[in-house]
Amino acid sequence: MNTNKVPTRQLIGFLIVARLSFSISNIIALNLPPYNQDQWIMILVSTIYIIIVSSPLLYLTNKFKSYTLVGSMKMIFGNYIGNALGMLYGLYFITSAVNVLTLQAELVTTSILAETHITIVTGVMIITCMYLASRGITTILRAGDLFFPIIMLTLLTLFILGYKNINFSIFLPILKDTSLFDINKGAMMLSTIYLDIFIIAMLVPNLEKKDDVNKIFFIGIYANAFVIIMASIATQGALGIEYARHSVFPFLIYTRLISVSQVIERIDAIFVVTWLIAITVRITIYLYIAASAFREVFNKDENDKVILIIVGILTFIISSSIDLRRPVVGIRKDFNIYLAILFIIFIIIIPIISCIVYLIRRKAIEDENKMS
Repeated sequence: MNTNKVPTRQLIGFLIVARLSFSISNIIALNLPPYNQDQWIMILVSTIYIIIVSSPLLYLTNKFKSYTLVGSMKMIFGNYIGNALGMLYGLYFITSAVNVLTLQAELVTTSILAETHITIVTGVMIITCMYLASRGITTILRAGDLFFPIIMLTLLTLFILGYKNINFSIFLPILKDTSLFDINKGAMMLSTIYLDIFIIAMLVPNLEKKDDVNKIFFIGIYANAFVIIMASIATQGALGIEYARHSVFPFLIYTRLISVSQVIERIDAIFVVTWLIAITVRITIYLYIAASAFREVFNKDENDKVILIIVGILTFIISSSIDLRRPVVGIRKDFNIYLAILFIIFIIIIPIISCIVYLIRRKAIEDENKMS
């Protein structure tokens, strides 16, 4: 087991930075019901559904604070089934890394490196993330802690500079043509992209204060919701409801509307750099926890880099294949459907079954845990 310990503050800041990559990229929330000026209400309601769907996994994380998610599965189901589930979760983490990596490649080739082959962009990013992941969890979280104030200050500056372009009147009256059904439908769909509970579940043994699990979880949820709401209001108010919804990267377009005389001619480049830092952090943690899951299955320690290399190569191959087969930037609906199905399986179904088995075998598991 990894003996490196990390402060609660570092993990909270890291989760916020990692989540920003999705919050300000193609802003998935704008493409969900109710498709109008009340998207911010839907985003707020989605926090309730995130808490509900994440509660089984959060419960297990609280019960097995000295074990990673894979370790808790071994305790509940035994080594054979636990290792099988560990393999599946490792593959799921790779899928999550692929999703973020393909999104990163799309934005870079769309905004600043249009003439660069997308495979080269993907390759450079995966090598960078593999190197960071190889340095260990304390280095990864310290990097996130370092970038946190820089990224938040940059976003705040972009919101302030673009304030004059936002037409707030389009958000009134509230709930004019929105049904509660549409808000709840969109909120449920939005909750399926929240995977940060996995990061917490895999890193809980590394925490200095393991009792802060719930604190980290809830702060992460509401900090993320705040940023998405700000990004949604800014883009909808500046671009208009329909244009913001149908744009590939609406926040990028929002930044291009900002004019700061001749001092900064391409302020959107500042956003792209900020976004690249945030998404690098997210890809790195997915590679790290995927490698950690496989290491635990095969009883390898963190000094073994072979598994991380295999995970990185596999992520690169899958990402490159997807990018080459999908030349139209922003066409992600089919992929998002698959991700939603995997979300239901890995965050809802398996954890619920695990909770049931744990409650049935609770005494035996606790006795075994005490002996170990």
